[in-house]
Amino acid sequence: MTKQLNIISFIIIASISISFSCSKYEDGPAISLLPKTTRLSREWKTEYSINLATGIEHSADYANWLLTIDKGGTFTNISIYNLLETTYTGNWELIGDNQIRFNYNANSGEQIEFYTILRLSKKELWVKNNLIEIHYYSD
Repeated sequence: MTKQLNIISFIIIASISISFSCSKYEDGPAISLLPKTTRLSREWKTEYSINLATGIEHSADYANWLLTIDKGGTFTNISIYNLLETTYTGNWELIGDNQIRFNYNANSGEQIEFYTILRLSKKELWVKNNLIEIHYYSD
């Protein structure tokens, strides 16, 4: 009985250790009890972005920008350029463990954007594509 208890304890400890060392996202978190869709589904404020070609970080440009992701698969993105507010609405979808696809209509027609999720916690969402890395936060 003691031998079986030791084996079960070892398996549980090994499983927890593996869970903590294997994150689905480059920047964590290592483990979360909340499902991805629950963590994603909220109002996100843009903290800053990084232009991946130049490495320049931009933060002041994003005051009052909001990305609202709904559990039902829809999203709204409000952005402001030169005091002109633009709202995009569309659909989102998780692809695999760390990809998110946004599909919406803009003046130029249907747009589809893919992002890699770098970090997804209850308070932080970091995504990037081949041009930009965006850091969002939630209150």
